Amino acid sequence: MRGVDAARRGIAAAAAAAALLLPTASCAAEPYEGAWVRTAKECKQQDGATSLTVIGLDIKIDGKPRAMVEQYENHCFMDKKSTSGNDTTLNATCYEFWDDFKKKANPRKATIKLSQISKDALKIDGKSYRRCPEKKDTKKK
Repeated sequence: MRGVDAARRGIAAAAAAAALLLPTASCAAEPYEGAWVRTAKECKQQDGATSLTVIGLDIKIDGKPRAMVEQYENHCFMDKKSTSGNDTTLNATCYEFWDDFKKKANPRKATIKLSQISKDALKIDGKSYRRCPEKKDTKKK
């Protein structure tokens, strides 16, 4: 069980790091890029299964930019996207475990539907999500 907990913490840390590397909402290439959650308290939660979903078109993986939808135990790499109005459909190749992605083992195809409701509201496969607030710079100048 200890290995599972360590893996969960690693995945949560990877998702949090990806969220920090994403462009802010004001300069993202697409309005759906960013960190999204079902409830506001999940923005601060670092461990365990949460609804945290990170969407980015330029997430660095092994130094190379990749278009991804990153969720708890669901690591999806975008193969194709199509947009009509406020709706975007993503065709992706997903892996349940990060190690499977590294080994290119057990991939599955997925279709992810995004519907932009507002700048801070998004539906992912019909479920409502809200954007996590951007981290404020707390360094004193």
